[in-house]
Amino acid sequence: MISPLERARLLDAEMQLQRAWLELNLRELQGAARESLWSKLQPFKLGMLGMSLFKNRSLWLAGISLLINFYRRQTHKEKT
Repeated sequence: MISPLERARLLDAEMQLQRAWLELNLRELQGAARESLWSKLQPFKLGMLGMSLFKNRSLWLAGISLLINFYRRQTHKEKT
């Protein structure tokens, strides 16, 4: 049978291992984030909303289609 002190030491060691593993993963993710394209856009201070709009492909397509429709209307008005 394991004494309460041994059990506490075992749990403490396990928690230290988990913390070390999480810190390693965090460093790895931070390194990958620093190398990504989005980190180069950080100086532009787009904010969270701006970054989500910038990343979302469907919003890009909606913006482009609005610009195309606006251009078509302008050219149609000039012809008539």
